[in-house]
Amino acid sequence: MSTKKNERGNAVTPTSTAAQSRVALYQPSQRPTLRTGEWIETSYGRCRVKGKLGQRHADVIDTIMYHAEKRRMASGGLELLVDPARVRRMLSDSGYSHEQLWVLLDECMAAIIEIRTPKMRAMGHLIDSVIESKMTRPNPLNGGTGTRAMWQVRLGAAYVMLLKDDLRLYYNPAPIARLKYGISQAVARHILSHSAEPRGGWHVDTLIEAVAGTLASKGMRNARLRLKEDVAGLLELGVVLDGSRVRRCVPQPPDEASQPPKGVPQPPDSVPQPPDSVPQPPDSVPQPPDF
Repeated sequence: MSTKKNERGNAVTPTSTAAQSRVALYQPSQRPTLRTGEWIETSYGRCRVKGKLGQRHADVIDTIMYHAEKRRMASGGLELLVDPARVRRMLSDSGYSHEQLWVLLDECMAAIIEIRTPKMRAMGHLIDSVIESKMTRPNPLNGGTGTRAMWQVRLGAAYVMLLKDDLRLYYNPAPIARLKYGISQAVARHILSHSAEPRGGWHVDTLIEAVAGTLASKGMRNARLRLKEDVAGLLELGVVLDGSRVRRCVPQPPDEASQPPKGVPQPPDSVPQPPDSVPQPPDSVPQPPDF
């Protein structure tokens, strides 16, 4: 999940939060249907959406959060400074369509969400507005003579609440955006919301039901098939399909790496693992000048 030096993110905000994936806020599809506020129940909590939110919407919001360069509090809300060119490049190798990106942003701003977990409750919008900032950058498409405006993205009260009370997640969203199917994206996001896998890994069907609910036999077969077709992309995320199980893999050193001499004491097989709740950066961040 490495990125080019100038594409590194999470400078001022996390990519996402755990509850968004665990309560199935986004439908496990790249072509979601309109929801009318029915509750979705999971073992982690419940959510409902009035609007249309699928995995492409999650791609857009995750990428905005990942590439935010500055943040500031304004009238009780949180505003982010984002380069739209980086958003489009991360969503697609060929550059995501400007028109389609604005369609997704419009649907993100229109959707009303409510999330309830044992630890929190949030209701409102994920994004309130996206406007052009006074800040600009050279536009390479015009031979360096033109400029492009930066975006000023105002997060909705519901997302601000998630940042305050939910477990923050830091990951590069590009490999998820490259997956072919929404079910694969939803499963990947669910797995990334956990710092460790259960003993023996996750059951494939259990993961599918966690993000898609109870499916008929044909729907379950189709979901399994799509996960298999996305096996290479999932592997780039460190997710391995192993028969009926899904495992997290840890990158191994190359075979030619030098080994310690036999006489050197080796570390114990059991290495303490970090807790699920990783210490978070302080909420108080130095505020940048106007953007």
